[in-house]
Amino acid sequence: MNRPVRTSATDKPAGAKPQPERLLTIGQVVEQLQNEFADLSITKVRYLEDRGLLSPVRTPGGYRKYSASDVRRLRTVLALQRDEYLPLEIIRERLDRGTASVLGRPLSSAAAPRGGSPSLKREEPVYTWEEACEAAGVDEQFLRILAEYRLIHRPAPQSGAVLTDSDLEIARICNLLARYGLEPRNLRLLSSSVEREAALLEQVATPGLRSTHPDRREYGERMLEDLGALLSQLLHLLLFKELRDLL
Repeated sequence: MNRPVRTSATDKPAGAKPQPERLLTIGQVVEQLQNEFADLSITKVRYLEDRGLLSPVRTPGGYRKYSASDVRRLRTVLALQRDEYLPLEIIRERLDRGTASVLGRPLSSAAAPRGGSPSLKREEPVYTWEEACEAAGVDEQFLRILAEYRLIHRPAPQSGAVLTDSDLEIARICNLLARYGLEPRNLRLLSSSVEREAALLEQVATPGLRSTHPDRREYGERMLEDLGALLSQLLHLLLFKELRDLL
């Protein structure tokens, strides 16, 4: 005896068109993730978009709309920041290579030196003091201490945008270090050391940088960027060499 086939309200008739994905506003995204990332704010999400880590669609009116994949990507970025203390440049490289999971855990070994160096293109200040505090998740006093120790730009006397993207990333990393007891005052020697290294590279690249000939100046700029990348990698390797000796 043939039994009738049971159907449910969720069964879709053959050939039915799939329902369009429900997109979220930036406020809805923040609300959805704030239980997991308490310091998440609309300003921080916009900052991550500015850094090329998010690409939400835009409505004809210019409003951001986030898909489920956008939310998963944002959760991965935030988890890698919180759990592995990775710079945004490295997080973006991992995401682009597909070596970061949706849970924020890397899928490949992190033993190798982390490549990638920021561009030497001059940055323009784009954040006010208040915007920087919110985006970096720090208070104003902490930012002023960083400026005092020359870890970020000193605030200009006039109002308006005074801090760059790099300043925000430095503030975020310094805040993470402070949780382990490494206060900004402990990093002032690091700042002084970087200034000395920059002065050393300047001596090498100065003839090209000061040339009035466009080709020679371009060569000097490329040399400075290459030297910076090599020195950065060398310092990374030397640091981890010392750290391995502690194990």
